[in-house]
Amino acid sequence: MISRGAISGLLLLWWTYPVVAFAQLKCQPAANPPKLPVVRPSGRINASAAPFRVLQLAGMSDTWKETRREIGTVPAGTMVEALEDLVVVEAPDILWVTGAIDDMNLKEGDKILRYAHLGEGQADLWANGCWYKGANADFVTEPDGAGCGGTSCSAKVTKLGKQTWWFRIKRPDGKSGWTQSQNLDLSRGG
Repeated sequence: MISRGAISGLLLLWWTYPVVAFAQLKCQPAANPPKLPVVRPSGRINASAAPFRVLQLAGMSDTWKETRREIGTVPAGTMVEALEDLVVVEAPDILWVTGAIDDMNLKEGDKILRYAHLGEGQADLWANGCWYKGANADFVTEPDGAGCGGTSCSAKVTKLGKQTWWFRIKRPDGKSGWTQSQNLDLSRGG
């Protein structure tokens, strides 16, 4: 016999699942693509994040912006704390829709602009007057053939844009500054 609590839990799951599943592709009306640069946190850094190892001698700047000036360096092998991170998109990737994407009202031949890559197939997208923030973009095939596999592929990158991932880090001596992601070992445990 199934308990009343189990039935309630299953009903709640059944009721909320469609909301969670479709929330990832919720259209926020935006007649025009966002103005560049688009800047946003990646959402990957949190208070419990493990320190990262610096891969190569890395410069530290006072800001991630164009007006930055170098304020120090961090030797290779140093463990640093990530205080925050930002994805800076100067030009979005251009995607060609190769098969209908019903959740986005797109058909073959439509264009999608892909902004911040957020990992695990997530990205910010703009298409046909809609902004999709943190959307599931696992339907995209990358220029090198990576990404989507199988029958669910419905878009292909035709032109790569330009995005940079910046980290504000803190050295063991307490000094903090900004550096780019390629200077850090971002694997778990660094």
